[in-house]
Order: sequence, then C-alpha cells, then structure tokens
Amino acid sequence: MIGAFKHMGRILPKLWNDRVTIKGVIGVKKGVFSDSKDATIVENYPAKVVLGGQKTSEQSFFGTDQYDAKLLIDNSVFIPAGADVYVTDVNGHKTKYKRASKGYQGYASHQEVAMVRDEKAKDVVNDGMGNN
Repeated sequence: MIGAFKHMGRILPKLWNDRVTIKGVIGVKKGVFSDSKDATIVENYPAKVVLGGQKTSEQSFFGTDQYDAKLLIDNSVFIPAGADVYVTDVNGHKTKYKRASKGYQGYASHQEVAMVRDEKAKDVVNDGMGNN
C-alpha cells in the first residue's frame, strides 16, 4: 500500500500549478565555528497552496491581510522553520508568506508546511472617483 502513495508522490507535482521560491537560513561551518547564512532552498519549484482560514469577521480594522495557509510540496525539499515562502499562482499573482513551520513529512506522497500571510493591505482600487 505504501508503494502506491510513493508513486502518487511522483505524480502530484504535475498537478500543482503554483510555483514557489523558498528562502531560509542554513548552518555553515567556518573552521571550528558554526554559523548560519541566508540561502535559497528552492526556486520556481512546483507546489500547491491551500488556504486554511480567511474569515472576514477576523480581519483587523487597520487593514491587514492575514490568513493561514498550507503549502503542499514533495518530500525531497527540506524546509526549515521560519523560512520565507514566495508563491506565484497559476494566474501570475505573487504572495509572500512568513512564519512558516518546519515541513511535516509524515506522508509518503508529500509534506505540508503551515504558514501565515500577515501583511498590511496594499491593494488599491481604481473606481473612477479619484480613489486610486
């Protein structure tokens, strides 16, 4: 049975239309000292974002655009906690997620990464009335 799920893991990325770039911190050794540096973990990699919750009743008065989401990506990618995830969806819209969890690799076919979009709302609407 596990073999069927592993086979599914090779097929799933073909169905995922989102592309992700993941940036995080990796450990490096400098002589006897350990340090860390910023690194791009993957770039333009197939994945799928699933919204976890986006209730309008929970939106702040101050215009934040905040919601929980999950990233579905194959198990071959190591995603450290705290990574920044940049997603380009099938329509070309770009979204930055932060506060990502470490990837949960308990599935044979993929892993899930919990993440949060938490930004000030910055979309501007041109309504023809000078509000642009």
